[in-house]
Amino acid sequence: MAHSTERRRFALLDAAFRPMFGLAALWAIIVMGRTVLVFSGWAPSPDLGIVRWHGHEMLFGFLPATVAGFLLTAVPNWTASRPVSGWPLAGLVLLWLAARAALWNGPATIPALLLDAAFLPAVAGVVARPLATRGGPRAWLPVGVALAFTAANVLWYAGAMLALPQLDARAVAFAAMLAGLLIAIIGGRIVPAFTRNRLVAEGMVSALPRAAGPVDGVAIGLSAAVAVAELAHPPTAAALAAGAAVAHAVRLLGWRGARVAHDPLLFVLHVGYGWLAAGYAVRACALLGPAWSGPWLLHGVLVGAVGTMTLAVMSRATLGHTGRPLRAGPLLALGFALVQVAAVARLVAPWSGTAAWMIAALAWMAAFALYLGVCGRALLTPRPPPRSSRAAPAPAAGPDGPRAGVAVQR
Repeated sequence: MAHSTERRRFALLDAAFRPMFGLAALWAIIVMGRTVLVFSGWAPSPDLGIVRWHGHEMLFGFLPATVAGFLLTAVPNWTASRPVSGWPLAGLVLLWLAARAALWNGPATIPALLLDAAFLPAVAGVVARPLATRGGPRAWLPVGVALAFTAANVLWYAGAMLALPQLDARAVAFAAMLAGLLIAIIGGRIVPAFTRNRLVAEGMVSALPRAAGPVDGVAIGLSAAVAVAELAHPPTAAALAAGAAVAHAVRLLGWRGARVAHDPLLFVLHVGYGWLAAGYAVRACALLGPAWSGPWLLHGVLVGAVGTMTLAVMSRATLGHTGRPLRAGPLLALGFALVQVAAVARLVAPWSGTAAWMIAALAWMAAFALYLGVCGRALLTPRPPPRSSRAAPAPAAGPDGPRAGVAVQR
């Protein structure tokens, strides 16, 4: 009985997706909420300035929490190893929280840099051992991108501490394109795999997603090239981003997304990947002409692709790994729709005025609030025992088949 009580009390630290996804969703709301309050004149601006702080905390606070939640959950699934939990997991959570606190009102400093830059390498250190023994080369790609995020974060701190705004702006663009690369890698594994499983379960074996081929390598390679160009030589990034937009669109068309449009929890992954192609196209336009220039155009990737994919993966993983049915329900489906509203409104805001910007902010906060409302209890409580009448749902974070987490939905 004591053991059961202890598990109920500390269920939040049973698996990494529980605290990391919960904190990521909460931080997405807090960062956007503070931004709205500052721009509305209802709250003081942080020392860094609200625009710089907002950009940093979305890219280097919110996104790393989602990446950590995914990697620390998926890698044990891929490698049949024991996931991190308990006090080691609590240490990672506290490290992330300490970095957020260090920049809440204070300037960019060496102590803040050390805290912030330590988080993703610590996550990489946790997953390195099982990957070294059981993971293939492809499994290391997300870890490599996560470490590149750390390099981008260090560059951002250098720009902020040395008063070099062009350097931290370039670091933000580099990190945004790294986020696109991460979606290209992870999305390219889970989207066709989940879709294939669903179509097979429904007997639609004549129209399965296209098998991996040259277009996948081209799409990922172009995404990596765009990220490097944003950092090293931005003028070359425009043509590369245009090529990446085409390659990702072709890749997406081969995954048969229209055939799973009746399943919001699955179809939203296709929508998120579609935003990746659109985001690269928007970025190419931004780099080609002054009429389209402006950092807000990164939001095609950041709000559209990153916002949609993180919310979708967090929802699917939470439901699957806590033994809930893999169904979105009306509230999660509404959350997915609201992210689309946020992305479109944010992109048109410079031409539509303050109202569009406010719609984007409120829709973004509402989407992640709906995730917490639907999945919050599941994150905090232990996984219920499976019903005797049916098998428990398979985990939902892995990429390559039932053992790796591709749940067959009935």
